[in-house]
Amino acid sequence: MNASAIQSLLLLAAPGLPILAALALTITSWRGAVMRATPVAAVPALLLVVAGQSGASLHLPSLGQHAVLGLDAVGRIFLGFTSVLWLTSGWYARAYLAHDPNPVRFHLFFFLAMAGNFGLILASDVPTFYACFTLMGLASAGLVLHRGDAEAVRAGRVYLALAMLGEVLIFTGFVFLTVSGGTTQIAELHRGVFSQPALLLLLAGFGIKAGALSLHFWLPLAHPAAPVPASAVLSGAMLKAGLLGWIRFLPLGEAAMPLSGFTLISAGLGAAVLGTFVGVVQKNPKTVLAYSSISQMGIITTGIGIGALRPESWLDIQWAVLIYATHHALAKGALFLGIGPAHAAQTRLQVITARVGLLLPALALAGAPFTSGGLAKVAIKSNIAFLPGGWADVLGILLPLAAVGTALKMARFLWLTWPGHPHPAEEHAKGLWPPWLCLVGAVLVGAWLLPGALGSLPVKLTPAKLWLATWPLLVGGGLAMLGAWLRRWFSGDLTRWLPAGDLGVLLERPLARVQLRMSGRPVPDHADGHGGGSAEKDLRGAARLAAVGGRLARIEDSLRAWPVAGAALLLLIGVILWLLAQ
Repeated sequence: MNASAIQSLLLLAAPGLPILAALALTITSWRGAVMRATPVAAVPALLLVVAGQSGASLHLPSLGQHAVLGLDAVGRIFLGFTSVLWLTSGWYARAYLAHDPNPVRFHLFFFLAMAGNFGLILASDVPTFYACFTLMGLASAGLVLHRGDAEAVRAGRVYLALAMLGEVLIFTGFVFLTVSGGTTQIAELHRGVFSQPALLLLLAGFGIKAGALSLHFWLPLAHPAAPVPASAVLSGAMLKAGLLGWIRFLPLGEAAMPLSGFTLISAGLGAAVLGTFVGVVQKNPKTVLAYSSISQMGIITTGIGIGALRPESWLDIQWAVLIYATHHALAKGALFLGIGPAHAAQTRLQVITARVGLLLPALALAGAPFTSGGLAKVAIKSNIAFLPGGWADVLGILLPLAAVGTALKMARFLWLTWPGHPHPAEEHAKGLWPPWLCLVGAVLVGAWLLPGALGSLPVKLTPAKLWLATWPLLVGGGLAMLGAWLRRWFSGDLTRWLPAGDLGVLLERPLARVQLRMSGRPVPDHADGHGGGSAEKDLRGAARLAAVGGRLARIEDSLRAWPVAGAALLLLIGVILWLLAQ
């Protein structure tokens, strides 16, 4: 088999093997072996990163006339950190779900989301990208809803509502984009006149997945609800699908977009500030990490905004964005996976290892010198010079303050998860350590393996650069200690005023009021300000609602069965792909 055939096989196997694994779960006797082999499903994608050649492509006429999978320089970087996260998270899930009552259901949606994630990175045409993006988004809802308790149901509803809104916006944007471009091939889309409606729709649609400001509130609800290995890929890998969508489909490097650029910069900086204020008061470490993701994606959004303003400098800006995305994905995944070992440390050596293993990615996210985070921040800040004078001055002030906020959030996370004295733990917890330590190792070296990263090392070693990377860390640590000292005299619960979900929580009450009105049920005084309807009318409405609810509940119960849900999801994606390819 020649090199070209091997590359074609890997291109097909990267999204194809996870789908085959999901289908294999339908055979009862295979389930145990398939779940034990979960990390193997990500191996073809990782091999493609290592051995594949940029420019390789594979036509899939059976899926559509113009369906193509391909690997380019940008896709290689995204596929690199994404495959590492899926592999280590799948490895971690084997031990994490050892006593879970529904491991098959989790693995089904895990495999489907993995396939969609790999597929959208490799997609070279719009229909394939959209089908894979939809598969990933809908399958992720199964991961968020996995626990099935009230918190998971609430988070799943919010996630699904925003995911479906995003799908509609993106689909409509793709219609405008392909009509104006006259092609479905992504590389050829921007050779024509770019559609302004497509620009607005894709900014908002992909902004939901990227956790952009005002579209972000699903993140701090979904991450705490999902199991830890799912949270790691949600934050580290799938969150970057929105970023990849912007890079693929916005005319970056082709045309200046002043309004979009300034909007993205403003939203990015706002997200960095909001993530700090709300994140540092949270009590759940996964919620703190969710708000950290909002802040970090805000910094990346700022980089995209700079690129929208300066198309002639896009290649330099894109390099900085890719380094930052790689750094954030690996470090955030390591912090999520580190929660389990931190709680399961039994011996003194394990406690020390857990502390060091948590501290390293936390320092990287805070941008400490000689870390991937320090490299990423230098890369982003080096692009401030491309901005007009006023904006350059504003970002020169706000980006270091955002670094202070990141240090504060990392201090809060470490405070909530810091391993203490050794204590007994379950036997299966031993399986959490190897994948987590491998991911910590990837944090140390991953970003430095990117093209050009080591060449920037001499720039980082100047005293001025070292001080710029150090003082936000020192200020953030000092503020964290000050906050811990002030807590001695202040015992109030700040999450009453800054709850997880922030804007989403503020919208829940009016939405609940609307739902009550639409259902025909009386609106309570505290929800509407006045009583509602006669008692007889209320009883008739309640009876009709109960009858309808019973029928819907029976339908929902049948759909919750994992074989039905998984088969329906695969069928839906297949139909969407077939329709778009016609």
